[in-house]
Amino acid sequence: MNETEFLDELIGVTGSIDHTGQVTARQFTWRGQTHSITGTGRQWESEAGRHILVETGGGDRFELHLSRADLCWHLVRAWHGVAVA
Repeated sequence: MNETEFLDELIGVTGSIDHTGQVTARQFTWRGQTHSITGTGRQWESEAGRHILVETGGGDRFELHLSRADLCWHLVRAWHGVAVA
C-alpha cells in the first residue's frame, strides 16, 4: 500500500548544512519517535526555505522543510509503504 500524508508539523532534525547550503540529515524526531535517515534524495530552495527528500530504514519517504520564516524544521509530506523495486 502507498499512502501519502500532507502535513505541516514541527520536527527536530539532527544533521549539518555545508557552506554551499547542502543539507546532510541523519535523523529526525516526529511525534515522539526518532527516525534514522538511510537515504537522501533531491534538495531544492523555495521562497519559503530549504526542502529535502529523505528515506528511512523502513522504506518510508518524507519531505522535510527548513522554514525561512521561523528557522524551524517541518515535516510537510510523508509517503508510507512505498515499494522499492
